[in-house]
Amino acid sequence: MNIKNYHREVLLLNKRHNWRLFPFVVLFFLLFFSQSLFAQQAIVIKAKNQSLNKIITALRDQYDVKLSFNDDKLASYVIDIDKSFSSIEDALRFLVKGLPLNIEQVNDVFIITSHKANLTGKKYLLSGHVIDGRDYETLPFASIVVASYPLITDQKGNFSYSSTIDSVFNLHLSYLGYYKLDTLVGTNANLTIKLFQNSINIKEVVLSDEQSKKTLDTTYNAGSLKINHTIGQYLPGSSDNSVYNLLRLQPGILAAGEQSNDLIIWGSYRGQTKLSFDGFTVFGLKNFNDNIGAINPLITKDLSIQKGGYGVEQGDRVGGIVNITGVDGSIIKPTLKATVNNLTLNLSASTPLFKNTSLVIAGRQTYYNLYDSYSLAPPPNNNNNATKLIDLTVKPKYDFEDYNLKFSGRSDQGDDYYLSLFTGNDNFTSSYSTNQYNYNINGSNLEKNKQFGGAAFYSKNWANGGISNVTVATSGLNSFFSENVDLKKPQDVSFQKKSAELIRNDIKETSVKFTHKLPATKNSNLLLGFGFINNRTSLKQDSSKIQKLSNLYESNRIYSFIEDAYFISPKFKITPGIRADLDLELQKVYVQPRLASSYEFNPNFKISASWGLYNQFIAYNGVVDDEGNFHYQWTVSDGKNVPVYRSQHWVLGSSFQKNQFWINTDVYLKNTIGITRFVDGRAGRKSIAGDSRAIGIDFLIKKEYKGNMAWISYSLSSTQESFPKKVNKQTIQIYRRAPQDQRHELKFAGVLNLSPFYLSANYVYGSGFPSTNPLDNPNTNQLAYNRFDVAATYRFSRKRYHLETGVSILNLFNTQNIKSSNFERIPTEQNTLNIYSQAVPFTPTLFLKFSL
Repeated sequence: MNIKNYHREVLLLNKRHNWRLFPFVVLFFLLFFSQSLFAQQAIVIKAKNQSLNKIITALRDQYDVKLSFNDDKLASYVIDIDKSFSSIEDALRFLVKGLPLNIEQVNDVFIITSHKANLTGKKYLLSGHVIDGRDYETLPFASIVVASYPLITDQKGNFSYSSTIDSVFNLHLSYLGYYKLDTLVGTNANLTIKLFQNSINIKEVVLSDEQSKKTLDTTYNAGSLKINHTIGQYLPGSSDNSVYNLLRLQPGILAAGEQSNDLIIWGSYRGQTKLSFDGFTVFGLKNFNDNIGAINPLITKDLSIQKGGYGVEQGDRVGGIVNITGVDGSIIKPTLKATVNNLTLNLSASTPLFKNTSLVIAGRQTYYNLYDSYSLAPPPNNNNNATKLIDLTVKPKYDFEDYNLKFSGRSDQGDDYYLSLFTGNDNFTSSYSTNQYNYNINGSNLEKNKQFGGAAFYSKNWANGGISNVTVATSGLNSFFSENVDLKKPQDVSFQKKSAELIRNDIKETSVKFTHKLPATKNSNLLLGFGFINNRTSLKQDSSKIQKLSNLYESNRIYSFIEDAYFISPKFKITPGIRADLDLELQKVYVQPRLASSYEFNPNFKISASWGLYNQFIAYNGVVDDEGNFHYQWTVSDGKNVPVYRSQHWVLGSSFQKNQFWINTDVYLKNTIGITRFVDGRAGRKSIAGDSRAIGIDFLIKKEYKGNMAWISYSLSSTQESFPKKVNKQTIQIYRRAPQDQRHELKFAGVLNLSPFYLSANYVYGSGFPSTNPLDNPNTNQLAYNRFDVAATYRFSRKRYHLETGVSILNLFNTQNIKSSNFERIPTEQNTLNIYSQAVPFTPTLFLKFSL
């Protein structure tokens, strides 16, 4: 039956039968048409006693295929064939099957190369490092596909691959914000590969999925994100906090409550997420309204996030991992960057020193008292009837400074090294005064924090392709907090109630870490390592000049790990691993097996899953009083009063990418044992240990087009905790909402490229946290979170210098939000007064950036 007669039958069918049959007729037509189309496109090869080069040449001419091959070598093979194929690739692979020939596809070109039988067992080694083609900065954790097998470079951009068959390698390289590179290389023991940045300020560049990866990459493993942090400079917010401005807009990372230095990821508790910079742990500087991030954005190079289910190299945390790599500095010429805004002055300079070495120095400093007195009014539409908010005036004063220094270099043999140092201080004082319920209430707070850190790193590239890394690091945080409250009755001169709290809390970490990675092959990619960690915490607490606590704890641990990424096929990978931590004080070994897998259905769609056990030996414990006030203190786990955290992660993820359109989904389940909470009451302090469970799903949809980008994310989650409770003289455990539990969080962000002008906006909605008042209904939320920010940026570039200026308006509609980390309840004789610190109000910010 031909197509013409088929159309006639369709018309008759529509006249004789009900219209409900029409969809089935259309479906049949489409199937018939597609089969006819495919039949017409079938690749048919008929040849008898014909040389392979002539067959390949005929295919090229008949089907307009782009081919690259050695005509003389292919002429030596004679083939008989009479067969049809569905695609050119299938046909070519069938023709070379059983022959010492390889086929690689680079873009739309098929490359046919020959290999010799390797009877001697010789290994062909390819090793090298990936750098920025302009300033020679190393590019950490870049994606490389060698002979269809995916790899990731290490933190200095190094990689190695070994083969017993191929001596010519087809490489596909990509790095966020850079053009992709496809190239063919031979055996090389110290290859340097240059990638070139694709900045969205270049108006003439038309981005495509084949050209570059722009904003973020979620294709590594379930629960992982790799973010192009430079996008943060175009988003609304302070230029000193662009890293957190970008982090808070990612799915699964809590934005409501505005806690930039206590990242809450997938329902984790404070202190369960690890932030590291250049190999040392950053415990975080606390700052008012979080306008200044803990890490200077001018020295940030790479940003990766592991929300859960990560591999064995990462330890000592049961929450997420945020790893930030700092810039190395230019080995070509001196550079200078300066940013000034209505908060701070920020300077960064680098210069070459000796051959292949550079020095980077950076510093930030507040230059006047940032915050004027402001009035905090009760938030509207609060559904919590048991909570009554008060109006008060807060008078804050804030000072901040931090400094970074980094010396780095690379030897002629390809060995990398650096020394990275950091110190920072912030001092915050505030006072408030109010009259409520016939009481005069005066209060003041003082908080001082000093953060320090440093790491020395050396990477050795061995002749056999192995890569060994050694890191020696130390860091710490010294915190001092004081709080004074004076409660008086004007009608009763004799009544006066005073309270004064002083808390000193210090934590320090010293570590040595060694890793060794064997050169990757088509079968596996083995990683092993070991190390030592020492943690010390001290805690002193005075109440009304009476010492309540004076504790000093220490933990020493030895750990080792091994994992192997085993490739069942280029599309299917399984990564089993195991980690063991020996706590020398507790004399106990903590074994943590982990497993990850991924399968690529096609170049656009991939699924991945991971599972693992995790332990954490330090805790940022919550301290709650009779009124439900929360404070947090660092403590080393002693196995008794503060148990070692033990958590189990289940993660399932999927990723779809096509034509610069992304859809990503992560589903997770986390169970954690050993959640410690201290309860300060009239009888003193006691500790209770409980469990938590978190379950949720993240969605991310993103689109990029010609330098414009927009994404929307949604997180649906539930975090519950259970602590022992006595009911009728029996101890029971009932799960209830955790303090950080929030059912819904919706986020949107967009950047419009009108080069040299850039407009951006973002919006965050959070459904609200549960009330911490013991008398409130646990299912009642605090005020829901709503914040809409906008920004405009102008960029001006010349050959020798670049200028950027912009304005951001945070909380454009001045929506009343609650800052969850600054909340206090003050008991009176008859009422409990609730004091909430306002989150970011309507706040315009300006910045000017100059760079050479």
